[in-house]
Amino acid sequence: MSSDKMNACADMILTNAIEDMAMNENISIEEARSKLLDSEACKCLYDFDSKLWMEGPDYFLDFYRMMENKTHTS
Repeated sequence: MSSDKMNACADMILTNAIEDMAMNENISIEEARSKLLDSEACKCLYDFDSKLWMEGPDYFLDFYRMMENKTHTS
């Protein structure tokens, strides 16, 4: 698959994850966007070798939470 297609998939996952996080955590879209864009999970999403771009927004949000918990407990 081309990197353009993988990038488009990652963009869609990120967009949906931002909307889901904002709704589920009762925060603004801007706050959710900032949290996700500044995360290690987002770096992994765009590292196409990780294949995270193949998963959906729910999986990505779970991955984000796992990474955040790991960061805060270390």
